[in-house]
Amino acid sequence: MKGIILCLFFTVFFIAARSQEIGFNTTDIGGEFQWYNKGAVFNLQLAFNAKIHHSFLLRAGYNNAKLQRTTTHDSEEGGGFGGGLGYRYYFKPFPYKFFIGTRVDLWKMDITWRKTLIEGSTNLWTMQPALEAGYTVVINDNFFFTPYVAAGTQVNLKTEGEKVGSGDGFIFLPGISAGIRF
Repeated sequence: MKGIILCLFFTVFFIAARSQEIGFNTTDIGGEFQWYNKGAVFNLQLAFNAKIHHSFLLRAGYNNAKLQRTTTHDSEEGGGFGGGLGYRYYFKPFPYKFFIGTRVDLWKMDITWRKTLIEGSTNLWTMQPALEAGYTVVINDNFFFTPYVAAGTQVNLKTEGEKVGSGDGFIFLPGISAGIRF
C-alpha cells in the first residue's frame, strides 16, 4: 500500500512540476537590413525561438558593396549573394526585449574595379563573424521589430583576381529586422 501511495505521490508531483514550465516555441519570418561603411546587406530572416531564452537564426540575402575609391583602384563596386547562421540569448525567458548573440555570414562577392585605363573584376569569398546585441519588440504577439548592432571582423577566404579594398578588418553592422511571428 505504501508503494502505491508513494508512486501516486511522485506521479502527481511530476505532473505538477511539468505544468509549471514556462515558455513557448515560436518562429519568426521577416526581412533584415544592415548597414556598414562599405555597403549594405538585405536579408530574408528565419528564426526558431526555443521555449526559454534561446533563438537560432538563418539568413539569406544580398550584400551590396557601394562605389568607393581605394588605395589600389580609382573605383570599386559590386555585390553578391550569401547567408548566415546566428544564435541569440534573450535575458527574458521569452524571445523579446534585450538579447546578446553571435553570428557568422558567408558571401560570394563579385567586385568590379577601375584603375586609370584598366578595368577588371575580382571574385571573393568573404566571411563575417560578429557579436551582436539588440532589443526585440513584439506587437500583438504576431509582429516583431528588432533594432541591433553587431561588431566583428571581415575575412576574405578566397580571392580570384586582383586584390580589392573590400578586404579584411573590423566591421560594424547596425541593423534592423521586422516580420511576422507565429
